[in-house]
Amino acid sequence: MLLLLAALFFPLRAALAQAGATLSAAPAVVNLQGKTGQSATQTLTISNGSNQAMAFEMVAKDVIVRNGRRVFVSAGDLPGSIAATAVFSQKLVTVNPGQLASVDVTVTIPPNPSGRAMVAYFQGTTRIPNGPVAATASLGILFVFTLSDNLSMQTTPLVIQPPTRTSNLAASQDCVNSGSEPVIAKGILAIVDRAGHVVGKSALPDHRLLPGERVSVRTDYAGELSPGRYRALVTYDLGPKSVTSTAEFQVR
Repeated sequence: MLLLLAALFFPLRAALAQAGATLSAAPAVVNLQGKTGQSATQTLTISNGSNQAMAFEMVAKDVIVRNGRRVFVSAGDLPGSIAATAVFSQKLVTVNPGQLASVDVTVTIPPNPSGRAMVAYFQGTTRIPNGPVAATASLGILFVFTLSDNLSMQTTPLVIQPPTRTSNLAASQDCVNSGSEPVIAKGILAIVDRAGHVVGKSALPDHRLLPGERVSVRTDYAGELSPGRYRALVTYDLGPKSVTSTAEFQVR
């Protein structure tokens, strides 16, 4: 069976002002590790905080990367579609006001999967008045699959904007998942003086990257630095390995 790793149960929220509604779905992300041919079953839950019953159709779509960005593809449109294997315990779901509803979904990794992610949608079918038109509300839960140890990430040169009287130091660069598996890039910026002492640190926002996906990363360092020359180091922890970039800069 696929191994369920650290599923994140922070709810996705959609504000539906016209209906006085709040919808949430959990978990937000499901991380799975295993091999082709293995299956896993996950319970998906939706909460209806609106004042009306809400109906949904359960739909799965593949998530792939094109030109560095995520693209959502209907189940079965690609060879090796993971979404095409998704089997829901019920296809249609209605959730009354103030109530919860749960659906189980079973996913099997096909041979030569086309990607490493899919989204399971609570796809809304209830029409909600929105001015002259009506809208529907849908929530998606991301499934991410890791099938090997081929974790790799490449970075562009680190760019440092030294602090000024009106702005903090800023560090930025692009990161690209150059491996075949998803990575979660957890980065730290360290500032080192000429004597080799670490004089400051700042955490970078975490980014989940699918194979081929690109993201621009930026962080500010709010600490004060005396005039002089420094070296900035940004290190990303990918789990079994790390990626480090450096850049020299001067504070005047």
